[in-house]
Amino acid sequence: MVWTAFGVSLILVNVIAEIGFYYSGVSIHMFFRIALIFGVTVGVTVLGGTFKLIDALETEKPLSGTVRDTLGADRKKN
Repeated sequence: MVWTAFGVSLILVNVIAEIGFYYSGVSIHMFFRIALIFGVTVGVTVLGGTFKLIDALETEKPLSGTVRDTLGADRKKN
């Protein structure tokens, strides 16, 4: 996921900068482009990891076997 985000941000930032230079004549310095690429890569990586964690939390994992000792109000009185 990190390399995909890096590749996409590398291409998009440079294409957008070149199109902006072509139409407006304003040049974006390479240092700022590198900072944008790094920021987009880190942001996508963090958000992608967050979405993976949320998806993992939503899946229900059944217990194997039977449970005899439960805690709290679910416990039967014998």
